Amino acid sequence: MKTQEQEQAPAVAVDPMEDLCQALFSKEEGAKKKAARQTAGAMTQRPWPQLPSRLRSAIRSDIGRLLDSGKARAQILEAGYSAGIVNQTLRDLGRSVA
Repeated sequence: MKTQEQEQAPAVAVDPMEDLCQALFSKEEGAKKKAARQTAGAMTQRPWPQLPSRLRSAIRSDIGRLLDSGKARAQILEAGYSAGIVNQTLRDLGRSVA
């Protein structure tokens, strides 16, 4: 006889990198987004080109959105990104911020 737990649908594989990217691509601000920014900012031990392409795109999208909303570099750093990630992203976007 099956228990109720065994009758549930099989577990779906969770990709933490995809969750991180989805949080960064999201236009919603909140705790999940801040945690994603901090996680991405902590990845500075890996050179920028070695980060997954989708993650780099998500970071560029999020930082670009912050810049478009008038945020200064210091505010982007306060949002959770590291200086290395912000600097590389600004270079990629061809933008500079005070």
